[in-house]
Amino acid sequence: MVPSGSRQTLSSDPSNPSTGFGENILGEAAESAPVRLPDLATIFSRRAARLEALAPGHELEGFLRLIAALVTAQHAALAGLPPGSLPGAAEIAKARLVQRAPLDPLTWTRDESWRAALCRILETIDDGVLPAPARDARTALGQASPADLEALADRYLGGNVAAGEAAQAVFVAAALQVAWTRMAALMEAANFGTREVDGGQCPVCGSPPVSGLISPGGTKFGHRHLHCSLCATSWRYVRVRCVHCGSTDKVSFRNLAGTSYLRAECCEACHGYSKVFYLENARALEPLADDLASLGLDVLVGEEGFSRIPNPFVLGIMEPSDG
Repeated sequence: MVPSGSRQTLSSDPSNPSTGFGENILGEAAESAPVRLPDLATIFSRRAARLEALAPGHELEGFLRLIAALVTAQHAALAGLPPGSLPGAAEIAKARLVQRAPLDPLTWTRDESWRAALCRILETIDDGVLPAPARDARTALGQASPADLEALADRYLGGNVAAGEAAQAVFVAAALQVAWTRMAALMEAANFGTREVDGGQCPVCGSPPVSGLISPGGTKFGHRHLHCSLCATSWRYVRVRCVHCGSTDKVSFRNLAGTSYLRAECCEACHGYSKVFYLENARALEPLADDLASLGLDVLVGEEGFSRIPNPFVLGIMEPSDG
């Protein structure tokens, strides 16, 4: 069921609605958009293009090209998806009452459209960039039963992926992103209010952010928007505040030498951290792509004892190709 006012039912048209991030939210627009839903027409194509731009000469070039191919397949998977479902007004109100996001994957019953997206991804991804573990994973997923696929999706969403199935889980994560991004794009932004979101989890699906982008304008220091790792929604969040525990005390920053556009915001209270990118210094940024291209910063802060929920595509098994 699609709530009244949605632009259309969950169909195969990837051209709705039109919102985004980055260059087009600078200045006053940054202040006026506390929650921004993803743009299906561009979210995956822009991400793939950014990964391709980051790859040449990068120490993780093979890995970045692999994920670029996966994201390109995600974009292709949007076409031809079967109609899905969305929470209605009553379900949204109930979720709000119990302080849960309406598309929380642990409470919202997913439909089979994510498996259709997975099938499409497996069929269309460029085989030439896949290392052996990824090819084996693709074969195994193609032969798996619907029940086995649903069980693997449950384990991924619950954070219980075993090392031996991590390569398969990367494909599953990609398919779930397609399904949840489409659902988020068809939600009504009015359901999420007009004020800054208080929590560090996505107001649409409750997932953790993959990183944050700071846009000039709105205030003297600009606004921070966190970007969801699952449904690609972004939401405005207080500057210099831990996204994990909400603390504003003992928050410090780390950065790699020579990088003015990226810092890690580290919390001494909970020992969590999050990445912050600055658009005024590098306006071509894409939250998930640039997170993957800056894994060196994760190593740096990890050595100091800080941690975070990792990027969905960093599961340790889908190794970069030799190229």
